[in-house]
Amino acid sequence: MSDQSGQPPAGFNRTKRQWARGFLWATSGLLIFDKPFMSLVTSACAVYTMHGGTWLSHKNLKWMGASIISFLISLYSLTLRTESYFVDEEKAYELKTMLDIKHRHAEIMWGVVLLLLLALTIKEKIETAVVVTRDTVAKLSSDISNSDSGAAKIKSG
Repeated sequence: MSDQSGQPPAGFNRTKRQWARGFLWATSGLLIFDKPFMSLVTSACAVYTMHGGTWLSHKNLKWMGASIISFLISLYSLTLRTESYFVDEEKAYELKTMLDIKHRHAEIMWGVVLLLLLALTIKEKIETAVVVTRDTVAKLSSDISNSDSGAAKIKSG
């Protein structure tokens, strides 16, 4: 896992973040579609994936924080949902309804926030690709124009 100096190999933390983001994509969808147990499992996988990375990296902290919050929200939702199953609807309809509303509210709100966080990551990657493409096209254009002017000088000379 690490080289002779005790440092992780190049790309080690990036790979962990990519895996964690994959688990968090699944978690956000499962939360929105009311699957708290499966979202608990996927968010636990994200936490487990991130725990082996460098803790003092701001990128790792961001994804570790999102993973932990996802785990806690999933656990909270699963707990409220389970409690709701034990409440008799005829005797405590309001309590049952309130538990259902609270667990769905938590799931939907965090699921949407998590989707936005993940979508911003994609947006950053797209913007980076656009900048790299623009710079490459500009360099190629200048190279082509320089080679055209050199060829014109050779023909006229």
